Amino acid sequence: MSSLNKKIILAFLFIFMLGSFGFYIIDKATKSRINNIGIIGKVPSFSLTNFDGTVVTEKQLNDKISIVSFIFTQCEGACPIMSENMSTLQERFVSSGDIQFLSITTDPDYDTLDILNEYSSSYSNKNNWFFLRGDILDVIELSEKGFFLSAALLPAGHSTRLVLVDKELNIRKYYEGTVESNIFELQSDIVTLLNQG
Repeated sequence: MSSLNKKIILAFLFIFMLGSFGFYIIDKATKSRINNIGIIGKVPSFSLTNFDGTVVTEKQLNDKISIVSFIFTQCEGACPIMSENMSTLQERFVSSGDIQFLSITTDPDYDTLDILNEYSSSYSNKNNWFFLRGDILDVIELSEKGFFLSAALLPAGHSTRLVLVDKELNIRKYYEGTVESNIFELQSDIVTLLNQG
């Protein structure tokens, strides 16, 4: 075997080993990132009504990665930004059947099903995004005791955080819904959970 052939074979072996090592490092980093997205709590049972009149319960969160927000349609501050950011995420993951979005109104007295339907048309293709309402006391309890988010002086005193929930109804992480860097982080964490299976 000539010296040139040996060099070529060694070069191919080196490239193969380098690629294998790179894959190993990426795999370890992904698994480490998955482990770093801790479990904060479990989504409790709830029953709310979607803009189309269907009842949505915690069972709809099974086997899906869910992004949850608390908003109200007359909000002129954080809510439009939060909804726009969720809309961007919906577009980015449009081909995934494993992701859904839930926006829960903190002003159910004003936000009727018709108003929620109209509001949803501004942000959502409606395929995998629920716009939900329920009794205000149920919404407060779900926010504070279910998702561990503040719900003082509603409707305006709602939290501006988005909540990442995994396929087993575990609350995994919070993200400031009006901060672009947090939305990029959320997008990355969604990919991590999708890769987890």
